Amino acid sequence: MNTAAKVGSQSITLKDFQSQIDSIIAERKAVDTSQMQLETGEDLARSHLSYMVANLIIQSIGADQKIAITKADLDAYKSEIFANIGGEANLASVLVNAAIPQKALEDVLRRDLIIRKITEAEKAKGSDDATISETVKKLVQDKASSLKVTINPRYGKWDDTTLSVVAAEPAGDAVKTK
Repeated sequence: MNTAAKVGSQSITLKDFQSQIDSIIAERKAVDTSQMQLETGEDLARSHLSYMVANLIIQSIGADQKIAITKADLDAYKSEIFANIGGEANLASVLVNAAIPQKALEDVLRRDLIIRKITEAEKAKGSDDATISETVKKLVQDKASSLKVTINPRYGKWDDTTLSVVAAEPAGDAVKTK
């Protein structure tokens, strides 16, 4: 299996996945991580693969809803983030703490902007925050289910409820508990 995960017809290759993990680890060396609680090993792999899968699911939702994210949208959002984190100089530390490699920043921004636009559309319909949160979660769960997320067993399995990669039972289906 040459893929870390498959989301519908899109694949996250082992090479791309490992490249992002390697970037996360390398970028940690450039910032003070002494006060951070950082995931490592299998936890980091599952968490980051969950993030990559979620990005593909949300991009698919954005395409379905014809949500366009422009360069101007991305630039405005970056400025907003820089203001919230105390300037661009703090970006590396924030990304390391979130286990997001610098090269994946635009994917994160695009994903967040798609969710923001869905949220704004729901608010315009008069929905409250709790309803919007449930609507977005259901939208992502339904899309994940329809796309049929498949995870390389070495990393675990996809959980439709938590929308994340979870550890697989080491014995697989060989051992059943009553």
